Amino acid sequence: MKTKLFILFIVVISSFANAQEVKCAEKEKQLNQYLTDNENKKALEAWEDVKISCPSFSEKIYLLGSRVLQYQIEIADSKDKQTTTNALVQLYNQYDKYFPNNKNGNYEKRAVALFTNKVGTSEEIYSYLNQAFEKEKETFTNSEALYTYFEMYFAKYKENKSSISLETLLDKYSAVSSLITANSQKFPFKKEEYHRVSLGIDLLMQNILTKENIIPYAQKKLAENSNDTSWLEATAKALSVQCKSNPVFESVATKLDNANPSANSAYYLATYNLNAGNQDKAIEFYKKSAELATDSFEKASTYYSIATILSISDKATAEKMVLNALANNPTNGRYYVFLANLYANSANECGTNQNERKAIYKLASNTVLKATVVEPRLKPTADSMSVAYLKNAVLDADSKVKSIKIGCWIQQTIQF
Repeated sequence: MKTKLFILFIVVISSFANAQEVKCAEKEKQLNQYLTDNENKKALEAWEDVKISCPSFSEKIYLLGSRVLQYQIEIADSKDKQTTTNALVQLYNQYDKYFPNNKNGNYEKRAVALFTNKVGTSEEIYSYLNQAFEKEKETFTNSEALYTYFEMYFAKYKENKSSISLETLLDKYSAVSSLITANSQKFPFKKEEYHRVSLGIDLLMQNILTKENIIPYAQKKLAENSNDTSWLEATAKALSVQCKSNPVFESVATKLDNANPSANSAYYLATYNLNAGNQDKAIEFYKKSAELATDSFEKASTYYSIATILSISDKATAEKMVLNALANNPTNGRYYVFLANLYANSANECGTNQNERKAIYKLASNTVLKATVVEPRLKPTADSMSVAYLKNAVLDADSKVKSIKIGCWIQQTIQF
């Protein structure tokens, strides 16, 4: 008899649970429909119901609820905005309570809601941002929130250096910089946005990231972070500003390049070697950096750097590098200006007679005028340079020459 009663109890409970699930599914569907139809008042009423009657039904109800409350915040007047914003914060609290393993980044969202709507205290906002950074780093992607977090941390350092040491500040800088880099790679369409945040943080730290501070820090922390590519990346970046020829910069960059070869790691090593007087080795690393770069503009910039370094000592390779830059970024007129100067500066070197020298100046003129086609703002500069080149490119009045072939490293035929 007891067994039958137990089975009956289980059946009743199961039936009730199934009925409740069906009811919650219908409420969720109705809430979604209200939002689709822009029936915002009904959507708010539906949300108030579902958050009480179906709090653990699905994550979707919280995503729908956040849309409802975001709209209510937008239309609220100043006296109601705080109440509505707090309601959104409570939604994220409830969301985390019933779905603790969600990936919605609710700590960040709480902070953004309070900061954007000027609700809550600075300490509340900082607390949420700090928890986002410590507990939900993989979803901490809002660039403005990242900047605000570091700005607040930096302010705490400035207010009371005894509670946050210089070393701890530099650790935080490295960690935040690493997250910005990771987010930039994860969301390439937001690359410029993250770049601006990175520049902003560097500006805050400009009086901290000095040789006197960053070199001892890197020396002390390198051993324990030798396998931490995030730390190595951030520290190499910091060292690359004022410590370009210091051996610790090479050590950090080498470990980074060994652990995770990339355009950045190779570029850091190129920078070190160039400033340490090892030009040939620097060129090798610049070429490696360009080859590893996935962004065409980054490739172009690196190839152009090589060209400028070799513009006097190896014009043939310099020409090749600037042509590589143009292949990756054909809209940069500066590359044509550089190439034109490269030709003009080789007139005496490559011209075996007067006519060949005139032909080289004609080539320089033709080349610099291409800059105006791809970048019209350079027209005044390019036109002026062209006129100067052409003064040296005039053939004798009785000359019947139609074309001149130039040898040397130029290897081109110029038409007159």
